[in-house]
Amino acid sequence: MAMRPDVRRHTIVIIAFALIQWGFVMYILNHQLFGLTTPQRILVFCLSCFGGAFLIFGGLIYMVIKGNSDKK
Repeated sequence: MAMRPDVRRHTIVIIAFALIQWGFVMYILNHQLFGLTTPQRILVFCLSCFGGAFLIFGGLIYMVIKGNSDKK
């Protein structure tokens, strides 16, 4: 029941993208690059966190469903 390398690579790319986008948004918010008001900053932070969590869980579910090489 080994993980297929292509599925593992796709999952790592999805999770890395989620973490990088979250870090990028946090950088923007912490340094106030767009001049957002407080409610806008809260909204962007929440959307970024939910989007990142959705991508991470989606990547993990993809890995579980597509990862077994003996199930065809």
